[in-house]
Amino acid sequence: MNGLQVALLVADSAVPQSASEPGLHERILEHLPAAIYMTDAEGRITFYNRAAAELAGREPELGKDKWCVSWRLRRHDGTLLPHDECPMAIALKSGLPVRGEEAVAERPDGSLVPFLAYPTPLFSANGELIGAVNMLVNVSERSADTVMRDQSERFDVLQSRLAAIVEFSNDAIISKDLSGTISTWNKGAERIFGYTAEEAIGQPVTILIPEEQSDEEPGILRRIRNGERVEHYETKRRRKDGTIIDVSLTISPVRDHLGNVIGASKIARDVTGRKRAEEALARRVNEQAALHEFTARLHRATSLKEVYQAGLDAIIKALGCDRASLLLFDENEVMRFVAWRGLSEGYRMAVNGHSPWTKDSSDPNPIFVDDIETADLSDHLKEQIRSEGMRALGFVPLVTKGALVGKFMTYYDRPHVYSRAEADLCLTIARQLGFSVERLRAEEARRRVEEALRESEQRLQLALTAGRMGAWEWELGSGRVIWSPGLEELHGLEPGTFGGTFDDFKRNIHPDDLPMVEARIGDALRTSEDYHVVYRIDHPSGTIRWMESFGRFNRPAEGRSPRIAGVCMDITERKQTETQRDLLVAELSHRVKNTLATVISIARQSFATNPDAVEAQRSFNARIRALGQTHSRLAEASWSGVSLETILLDELAPYRREDQTNLSISGPYTSLTPKQALTLAMAAHELATNAAKYGALSHRGGRVEVEWTKTEGQLRLKWCETGGPKVVAPTRYGFGRMLLERIVAADLGGDVRIDFASGGLCCEIDMPLQPR
Repeated sequence: MNGLQVALLVADSAVPQSASEPGLHERILEHLPAAIYMTDAEGRITFYNRAAAELAGREPELGKDKWCVSWRLRRHDGTLLPHDECPMAIALKSGLPVRGEEAVAERPDGSLVPFLAYPTPLFSANGELIGAVNMLVNVSERSADTVMRDQSERFDVLQSRLAAIVEFSNDAIISKDLSGTISTWNKGAERIFGYTAEEAIGQPVTILIPEEQSDEEPGILRRIRNGERVEHYETKRRRKDGTIIDVSLTISPVRDHLGNVIGASKIARDVTGRKRAEEALARRVNEQAALHEFTARLHRATSLKEVYQAGLDAIIKALGCDRASLLLFDENEVMRFVAWRGLSEGYRMAVNGHSPWTKDSSDPNPIFVDDIETADLSDHLKEQIRSEGMRALGFVPLVTKGALVGKFMTYYDRPHVYSRAEADLCLTIARQLGFSVERLRAEEARRRVEEALRESEQRLQLALTAGRMGAWEWELGSGRVIWSPGLEELHGLEPGTFGGTFDDFKRNIHPDDLPMVEARIGDALRTSEDYHVVYRIDHPSGTIRWMESFGRFNRPAEGRSPRIAGVCMDITERKQTETQRDLLVAELSHRVKNTLATVISIARQSFATNPDAVEAQRSFNARIRALGQTHSRLAEASWSGVSLETILLDELAPYRREDQTNLSISGPYTSLTPKQALTLAMAAHELATNAAKYGALSHRGGRVEVEWTKTEGQLRLKWCETGGPKVVAPTRYGFGRMLLERIVAADLGGDVRIDFASGGLCCEIDMPLQPR
């Protein structure tokens, strides 16, 4: 690295002066024999040394003169060279250095001074152009050899002076070739990285790069080969002793005299102290923010769960631990987990109940374990902590009103040395957490008592409401009658609107029941016995409601009038249920008789018309199953009726193919009475059985279509078969035909027509939907 390259490197990298005497670099440049000046990004001259002023024959005006210190410029052929086309202007506009460009400076006195220019642009840490530095080499009245020798001598002087700056800089200044091998190593590098120059030179620069940053170097070398600068950026580097430090790097390409990139120059500043200070400040800010948020959340908390979650958040945020938990003593004085973050169920089960203090411990102090491997803990506890992947933990007591109520725990996955500041922070969190737990426990206890009282009152009211009951009292001396709000509601009155007299009580009793009620009340007054009566009322809604009232005669104390007090309940639903039950029993008796008659008829016809006993038994069983299936459907609907479609689907289900092409059922929704459903189910069974034996359902290509319509209270159902064997009219009258033509017609009051057409049987049934 020659003197010019060192000078340009110092200027180009803008080495900070925090570690050296202010203005040292400028004073050095001021005393150099080489003409050197600097400009800002716009080309305005910001610095020049004495040699530059002597070469120009004038004193440039700082901040005003642009591009060059010379009064006027000419090319080597004598033509005028505009200042904005000079080598410095080209370097600033292109952002690239210019090397050895020849020009002629014309002094104000008319003398000419030929020189070689070496301008180099300067960039900020974020890559913005901030100016340039230029060195002018006077080559007047000298031969080429003389110029080169003089230039060499000047470079040697520059090199020796500027090398001293590099060598004794507090920053590490290192150069490397394009393969990444270290070629120069200053004292700053030795101090920062711990390697001597003898140890570092010739080694790959990767000895300084941690494994986590191993992918940085290939990218750096690629950019350097392309002539790019690597501006200031912060990363990690490794010292000789293995310590990882934070550094700020600036890397620039190094070129030969022809401008070819031959290596790189790297300036590294140790910023570990600054980073630690920044991290410490960030921790303090984070702690204060966490405590502020913690306090605000505790103030807003209305439940212990909210307090627990706020505590865990504050512990993890303020202390930076990996996990946390909160444990409190239960009613058996066993410390148990109430909230946690990042702990497995197995770990919690294993250490539940563990505490370094007893409940009666006085002024317990926090216990911090920096590393469980060196801690005085039981082997069992160590194994449990180790299996959870934790290495450091802290036990912080929660104390309220001088009594230990629990603890919170901090956990770190790596060894962690608890600082005094962290210990104080733990105690601050513990005080607030303990106070809030005690406050919310007291509030929750009060709420539980209030809630129990409300629930007791609600249960009483619920019992009265659920039983549709209300309370009443009749003061016989004054005649005043008192009704509870529930009793007013039962009678359709707004709360507080009951008149309060015996006449008001009698006003809405059904006229047919009023004499009975008055008689029962009279009996109670005469005998002082309990009062009980069931009666009807005319409800304001226009309905009749049933009431049952109980009363007890209270013998008065001396000087007080007698009274009757009791309850009254709405038993309308019970009465309706009793009525429905009576109807259902009567209906069931009637249906059982009809069903038995139907079974007897089926048995007689099945066995009387079929000489084959086995076939007769099979037919009988099938007909009984069809009858039973319909009974099940009716039972599901509480004998309120069943749809015609359901009956047909049930009877035809055994014959339907998977592709469903052999059956078609269509018609509007039609609800049948129990009697209609049973009769039509038997009819559908007979038709389906006949089709399966002799008709369309006995043949692969056969098809049955059932459709029905409703018109003016009449139902017309049509059963048609196609695609089956040729139909031959029967010569005898079987049970199925008899059931269709006689029983169906008789039971349903309808008309049945059967057509034994050769292409397939058709049956039409016309019947009224309303039973006769």
